[in-house]
Amino acid sequence: MKGILMGVILGIVWLWGCKDESLYIGDNFFNQGNYEKAIEAYTNYLELNPNNIKSLYNRGRAYEELGNYERALADFKKVLVNDPNHVQSNLSVANNLYRNKLYMDVIYLCDNVLEAHSQNTNAFLLRGRSHQKVGHINQAMDDYNATIAIDNGKGEAYFYRGILKIYLGRKRSACSDFKIAESLDIKTAVKASKNYCR
Repeated sequence: MKGILMGVILGIVWLWGCKDESLYIGDNFFNQGNYEKAIEAYTNYLELNPNNIKSLYNRGRAYEELGNYERALADFKKVLVNDPNHVQSNLSVANNLYRNKLYMDVIYLCDNVLEAHSQNTNAFLLRGRSHQKVGHINQAMDDYNATIAIDNGKGEAYFYRGILKIYLGRKRSACSDFKIAESLDIKTAVKASKNYCR
């Protein structure tokens, strides 16, 4: 009887260890850019723990990296069923909506994120880009300025603010933003500088 009990305990410990190992392996594959293998490892982990938020989110990100946006969105939505305030999943859904040009929906989701996390620069930046797309120029500028005020190393904010300033006819100020964005390794800022500032 003791032997059977010990076998059951060892089996449970082994399964628990395998479960954690699949998650760890998935993270390693993801960090190496091997997204197919990461998806496989996360899927194995989710077979044992189907509502694990980290695995669902990370598998969604791996699908996203492969351009499989439908599957990515399905995983992000599963995360949100379990945790409606999961910031990364909300922003990933918002990015998907942005890709589909549903800018007002993006603004709504980013508003929700910012209500709970008032310093989230990714939400400010994405909301600003969406405001710009629908012609809310002042709100877009406010969001870019807020992003930069929180994190002056966020080069994309300088780039998009520069594009907005070009639209507003503020070329000198726009070129200054492009220069900062270039210094922060934003490749599209190099092209913008060549087009507008030389």
